[in-house]
Amino acid sequence: MPIAADVIDNIVSVSDFSHGKASAIFSNVRDDAPVVVVKNNKPTAVLVSPSEYRRLSEAQEDLAELEIALARMKSNGEKPGVSESEVMARLGISDADLDAISDDQIEFS
Repeated sequence: MPIAADVIDNIVSVSDFSHGKASAIFSNVRDDAPVVVVKNNKPTAVLVSPSEYRRLSEAQEDLAELEIALARMKSNGEKPGVSESEVMARLGISDADLDAISDDQIEFS
């Protein structure tokens, strides 16, 4: 997670790219310090590392799933919930079945 001082130290002008400084700019992109690109003194882009982009994308997906879950809980009202073990029993799924499935084979909708 970047701190303000890191962000201030990593502000570059878009014109720096056309002046042959792209390589140096890209080398300054780190997980803990994105590079802010400005044009006419206004931010136009933020460069982040692939791992930071992945982390942010996963956080966005997690938030979307949380919003769905909260909406479902709210719409459920006072109806009693169903436990995971009860759902698994109804579907005939065991813990061993779940352990045999890799995370990339599970899709949430």
